Amino acid sequence: MLEELNKKAKKAGLHVATGKKTGKYSVRKVKNGKLVAKNVSADEVRDVIKDHK
Repeated sequence: MLEELNKKAKKAGLHVATGKKTGKYSVRKVKNGKLVAKNVSADEVRDVIKDHK
């Protein structure tokens, strides 16, 4: 799941990492490492990626 999200996020200039809680992810910008979203589910990660494009 994480690999699939990262492939989509890479095209938008983002990076997805696992969060502390299971099933949660954090999203950062590749360019400067700033946090875009924290403790979001996989569905919410997809929404963040779509909004960022």
